[in-house]
Amino acid sequence: MEPTPLVSVCVPTYNYGRFLRDCIESVRAQTLSDWELIICDDGSTDETPELVKSYAALDSRIRYIRNEQRLGMNKNLKRAADAGCGQYLKILCADDWLAPRCLEVLSGLLEIYPNVVLATSAEVHTDQYGAPLQVQCLFGEPLSVIQGEAMLDRMAKGSGFGGNSSFMIRASAYQQIGGYDGTILYAGDYHLAARLCRIGDYLHTDEPLFYGRNQPDSSSAQDTRKLLDVIDWFDIPEKIFRPRHFGNQEWRRYKKRVASLTAQYSLNMLLEYARGHRQYASALGKIVMEKGDFWLGIPFLALHIPQRLFNRLTGRNRPRSLPPETWMGAPVTHALAKKMSYD
Repeated sequence: MEPTPLVSVCVPTYNYGRFLRDCIESVRAQTLSDWELIICDDGSTDETPELVKSYAALDSRIRYIRNEQRLGMNKNLKRAADAGCGQYLKILCADDWLAPRCLEVLSGLLEIYPNVVLATSAEVHTDQYGAPLQVQCLFGEPLSVIQGEAMLDRMAKGSGFGGNSSFMIRASAYQQIGGYDGTILYAGDYHLAARLCRIGDYLHTDEPLFYGRNQPDSSSAQDTRKLLDVIDWFDIPEKIFRPRHFGNQEWRRYKKRVASLTAQYSLNMLLEYARGHRQYASALGKIVMEKGDFWLGIPFLALHIPQRLFNRLTGRNRPRSLPPETWMGAPVTHALAKKMSYD
């Protein structure tokens, strides 16, 4: 029987062969060697199969899974994570890559804090070629350990948990909640993190432990006028804040979140209409009418509008950021990719 790895690095991919070399090499360069790398391919038609198979032939810790039929982004992510055998699951998007100490630091912290079920880190934000632009932090503290219920209170106020490539998850907790929900349209990471915080605590280190690539084809760069993210921000609190009874804690959390969203997207609807994006404004209005709470949301506008204006003028709504450090170099393919783009 093969020994169980400490960490399973779970990478869902579809036609991201041009980025996978950076992703794979970053895992192979980890200071922690007790890992497996699972690459779950959703039927790529580019060089992905040949590239991953060549790496798997070199390193027995690399496993390649190919879906017979396309599952879609979130179902493929779920299959990748579900396949992990390790004590901890490190989620990694195929266009991102890890800093050398990532697995060592996050698994070490999870060993120290047994009640923590989800650990995240700061991000080195890069351009599409991998050149570092800035470090994005969440809390501005070297280490934050927060009770799960406190994170759900933060969620009710509009705060998040970080994204997929920042996640290291205790596998027993992942299995306890049933893992990712493949039916979530867009924000499966947000939904998973909230469910994990129901059963344990959350940890964040502002040590930058992964590189997040800003490139045109990434899911986070897609046109928000598709409305997938808008729907999820309403649907996920409805799923999470249960059971709700009038006046109880879950009812208050849910009402606070939906009232804030109603105010936010009502204003967005008016702004988009004024900008001439009438089809988008109309579709957004339908979603808000169906899922919002106007009795609470419209009064929230009196607070939302000045706060939004203040945040825009002061930059308080932007992620905390620092300039990149000298050790944060671009991946090995950076120079080649940039040269090819100019040829």
